[in-house]
Amino acid sequence: MQEVKRKYVIPGDIVAEGNLRPLVNVFKIGNSIVATRIGISESSKDGAKVIPLSGIYFPRANDIVIGKILDHSSLSWSVDINSCFAAHIPAQDIFGRDFSPAHDDMGRQLSSGDVIVARIAIFDRTRDPILTIQDKDLGKIPTGELIKISPTRVPRLIGKRGSMIQTIEKASSTRITIGQNGIIVVSGKDKEGITLAINAIHIVEVEAHTSNLTQRVKQFLNVPDSEIEGEDTQNNEVNDAAMINDDRVISNNSDKEMGVINSNGTK
Repeated sequence: MQEVKRKYVIPGDIVAEGNLRPLVNVFKIGNSIVATRIGISESSKDGAKVIPLSGIYFPRANDIVIGKILDHSSLSWSVDINSCFAAHIPAQDIFGRDFSPAHDDMGRQLSSGDVIVARIAIFDRTRDPILTIQDKDLGKIPTGELIKISPTRVPRLIGKRGSMIQTIEKASSTRITIGQNGIIVVSGKDKEGITLAINAIHIVEVEAHTSNLTQRVKQFLNVPDSEIEGEDTQNNEVNDAAMINDDRVISNNSDKEMGVINSNGTK
């Protein structure tokens, strides 16, 4: 198997040097192959390219994310967080410093298919993200409908001071858990309410760039006009700071539904 070198790049970064063939999202200047897109570069004997990160989450330390357990080794769990990087939860994060692979059963704590909400404890681009579930409100999510949106739409979904997501929750009688990686869990007792919330979330994602979005969402949810605030009569983009400070993130092109989390954590 040939060696493939990968790294995070932005436009203008040198992907590779030498007698390599430029493939996609790169160009060659002299002996250097240069990136033209933000993404993950790959270089091998076949050439060099950049895989764009559009719609894919790029981790940041202290982000709150929702992920799915893929498998585990003797020392950690591997977690899919909708990223080009595979995240990991060290066994010591759950079992403590006295963890022993010979005596502690990792499968009894987290198993393949379990959905979790976690915080990115360590990430510096030179290694895969390390997660923790030891903070308040983190851990396994037992039930709910799992959906995915573009991570860039998360601030708009939350809204100023949590206004958008609170409106959707109240109108649909649901609880919505949002990961900054674009993974969302919608839970509630009423299936119709869950469907209503999911449809409202998709409206926000598709129309996030438009004006008067809050008003249209409230009209879709049959929220009385008296409760419609003039929060975004202009095209109001919510910044990352507003998102990170809002406690709806258990606190930072739409896909389709990802499935239902059953009481045992499976889909």
